Amino acid sequence: MTKIKTVIVDDEGRIRRGIERMVRSLGEEWEIVGTFSDGLEVYEAVLNHSISFDLLISDIRMPEMDGLTLNKKLKSYLSFLTIFISGYDDFEYLQTALRDGAVNYILKPIDKEQFQIQMDEVKQKIEKDYEEKQEWLSIQEKASQLEYTKQLQLLSEMTWKEEKDIAYLDWIRKFPNGCFQLIYISVDQIFSQTREFSPEDWKTWSKAVEAILVEKVAAFTQVQKINSWWWRGSKFSYWLLISREDNEDNQVFLSLSSRFAEELRVSIHQCTPFTASIALGDEFNDLALFCIMKNQLLALLQFRIIQGGNQVFQADLFEGLKAQKSKGISSSILKYTEQVTNSFTQGRKDALLQSLQGFFREIETISSPVMINEAVHYLLIGIANHWIENDGYSEEPDLLSDALTITNHAANFVQLKDNVKLWILHVMEKMADLKKERQNPIQVAKEWIRNNLGENITIKKIAQQVYMNPNYFCDYFKIQTGETILDYVTTARLEKAKELLEKTDLKIYDISLSVGYQDTKYFSRLFKQWLGQTPSQFRDQSIKLAANK
Repeated sequence: MTKIKTVIVDDEGRIRRGIERMVRSLGEEWEIVGTFSDGLEVYEAVLNHSISFDLLISDIRMPEMDGLTLNKKLKSYLSFLTIFISGYDDFEYLQTALRDGAVNYILKPIDKEQFQIQMDEVKQKIEKDYEEKQEWLSIQEKASQLEYTKQLQLLSEMTWKEEKDIAYLDWIRKFPNGCFQLIYISVDQIFSQTREFSPEDWKTWSKAVEAILVEKVAAFTQVQKINSWWWRGSKFSYWLLISREDNEDNQVFLSLSSRFAEELRVSIHQCTPFTASIALGDEFNDLALFCIMKNQLLALLQFRIIQGGNQVFQADLFEGLKAQKSKGISSSILKYTEQVTNSFTQGRKDALLQSLQGFFREIETISSPVMINEAVHYLLIGIANHWIENDGYSEEPDLLSDALTITNHAANFVQLKDNVKLWILHVMEKMADLKKERQNPIQVAKEWIRNNLGENITIKKIAQQVYMNPNYFCDYFKIQTGETILDYVTTARLEKAKELLEKTDLKIYDISLSVGYQDTKYFSRLFKQWLGQTPSQFRDQSIKLAANK
């Protein structure tokens, strides 16, 4: 049992010392943390020195601050029990003491046997309160661990799933609000370095990498007082999501997370046979953008194909690509790359196709597939960078991700040329669309949503209708309308469902499908949360109201 901390207050020194001796005689489980001659001394000790205690034994009448006032003031800071002592058999004082939470009221002179009985009752109550508190803390901890495990499962699922309909973004409500940052850690060149490894070696080094990750994440999140979730991606790759309150300095935090990523990279390199590449994403305020940020990091990590591994790749890398030159690319290829890019920026399709032919003639003479891959990536990154700059918001990670996978998917050189040409022409069309006069983006987005309630609606699809970056669009929509895009889509679907329930005889299953919900139970639960009735109850009520008219 933890010792019962006790404070004694009485303005008469003889009585105060007598109470102290009686408390000490009760046994080792009692600990006197302070004796005071006035209530004001105790109050100042609590405020200035943060003392805490379980039991206050206090005289009622004292010169500077009486016991009743002391008890009342301290209750706003601490949780404790109180025994009042007085030489006055005053029923009014007794009433006030009991009302203010006193355990009992003892008259002077204090009877030792009576005092021991009162202290035994106090001890039992404190022990019971302590046990209940520990049990409650244990329940809270288990509940918190269960909630955290569920959150990790949701995040893990979202890293390998494609972007889903916005209706299924309800999972983001299970996370706290704040500013988020996603980080992707991938060990470099695993297979070439571990060819001779036994299964036991694999297991050992896998645990070593995870131990480093756990240690570094714990230290970082504890110092910065932030939330974190980490989970395994594929073998020797890991995801980390961190979250901070949005009232902190953005640039300072980004600098700290960048330093953390660098320390993690160095630790893996020093303590294991491997190096690691780390992709560090931008901050985002809406967890609905998780899949978009995931794709951004997957695209960002592909820069190790060109720049090599054992690096931290940050999102601002996209912005400086246009000025970069590759040491491994010949001057003739660079010349044609520049011609293609210039034709692209000017919107001259014929000149672009002619320059592309020259580009492919040059790389067709290269015998190294690695060099071909680098040259194609260099061209595509240049085009993507121009699109990013002219978009006016921020990078388009999916666009670049698609580009960097072209060389992986091409079965032969002819297919590679076709895929590159089609991708560049596709981006050129998007650029032309951007130059057209735009309508009100909010109205365009809302109209598109209303016309596609039964389809697979994603944030990316909605943002494409108004030529906006998804991250920017989410913030813009909320600022302009006062609600999130998720809430708007959900409300629009449920309002349409309500209309169909009132005006048609369609089955609830068919109505659910028609407004974009494949899972009827999930639809019914959302409908009840929104309207307070299940779809069946609402339809029955509508039929009754119509019959009574």
